[in-house]
Amino acid sequence: MNIDYKTERGGAMRTYLFTKRAPTPGPYSQAICVEDAGKMIFLSGQTGNIPGIKGEPVIAGGLGPQTTQALKNILAIVETVGGKIQHIVELKIFLKDSEASKEERPLARAAARKTLNEAYEEFFFQYGHSRERKNLPARTMVWVSEVPLEFPAEDTLVEITAIAVIPKR
Repeated sequence: MNIDYKTERGGAMRTYLFTKRAPTPGPYSQAICVEDAGKMIFLSGQTGNIPGIKGEPVIAGGLGPQTTQALKNILAIVETVGGKIQHIVELKIFLKDSEASKEERPLARAAARKTLNEAYEEFFFQYGHSRERKNLPARTMVWVSEVPLEFPAEDTLVEITAIAVIPKR
């Protein structure tokens, strides 16, 4: 196993694992090993809903803005318990599949992946992660037929769950 990058933040050693024996990841780590962990926070799925506005509508503008808003909602929850963006160790992204025809779906998916990755990377870089992609959270992305909400104002295109580990002080 090749360990590409190690960091210690506030007492919990995190090792970002990158091995050539597994596929090279996109804008995320293959795995993160957290030693001597403190608080573990398991977040429910967050969407592009805007908190504090009556009805908490889904942000307009499509997948990019919805991805950014979902990540902001995740960060707000992590900060509520004393965490920072660097404490997010895993994300699971549920992305609404294209309604394009079977022939057009690969292109539609590629465009959606590109849009999501651009918003994702910009969000993490804006909040202090390295542009070398060496310390991004581990990530899984799954295509789904629907992202359910009770009263969506706009079609909800993405839902993101997270796990954060806040080190012992």
